[in-house]
Amino acid sequence: MTSSGSRREREGRTPHALGASGSLMLLLLLAGACAPSDDADANIARGRGLKPASLPVSAQAAIYDAATRAAFDVGPGLDLLLHPLKLPRSAGYTGGDSVPHDLIAALRARNVVTGTCTPQRDTPRNTPRCPVNMAGYIIRASDVLRVGGDTVEVYYQAERFGPATGQRPEALRFEKIYQLVGSGTSWRVAREARVRDPEQ
Repeated sequence: MTSSGSRREREGRTPHALGASGSLMLLLLLAGACAPSDDADANIARGRGLKPASLPVSAQAAIYDAATRAAFDVGPGLDLLLHPLKLPRSAGYTGGDSVPHDLIAALRARNVVTGTCTPQRDTPRNTPRCPVNMAGYIIRASDVLRVGGDTVEVYYQAERFGPATGQRPEALRFEKIYQLVGSGTSWRVAREARVRDPEQ
């Protein structure tokens, strides 16, 4: 993982590739995550060996908010919608638990997202559409996972979407791992790493 203190070009405006050192750190992180564990972890690709953190909705919303601000230059010109399913713990993007309604409401109250969208695709690799009049990004995250002490981890995906009709923007999708430190509703990203898209 790279430290949040280093120079970072946020994905929402200037996508960037992870350098060689960042790739090495990501491999080390994933190697640690894949340490020997019981059979229940055999199919887990995201956060192997980690358990969901028991946190109130307000804290979860604050963590997703902090991850979003690490991924994007948040501002008036950026439209974000929430995928109604969390990222699955298994590899790929099929399935996932539903995002609870109270968490969706908390994210909207914090102005992280303006609504939800299940992406509509006409071909697998095309930019999906949402039933709205603007283009933007669909964001999707895993459960918040407890690393230890005051540190948590979340897998975070974003994908460009096009409006219901009209021209679609160029396809773009990325996934990152964020480790955050904090408590209550005060969290900051301490480390991040990019995850290779299993479908590309």
